Amino acid sequence: MKSELFDLVLCAQQGDKEALYEIIRSFLPAIRSARRKIKDDRQEDLEQNIIEIIIKKIMSFDLVNTLDFTGFCQQLNDIYESEN
Repeated sequence: MKSELFDLVLCAQQGDKEALYEIIRSFLPAIRSARRKIKDDRQEDLEQNIIEIIIKKIMSFDLVNTLDFTGFCQQLNDIYESEN
């Protein structure tokens, strides 16, 4: 999954919206799980905030100068956990 995610991030950074959507789709189960843990009236906001953060991280991630792509995956996981 890591090399596939790397390729999707690269494509998304080059403007491929389908690649961006694919990354987001892969995180939807975790996002929806987080939604269920908060009050109903805040669930939609939480989902939108997490998706926004993921998009910003994808678009700003430095694929050239970062030695460890696993760190990027961990950053996304940390974002998910901090929103819970």
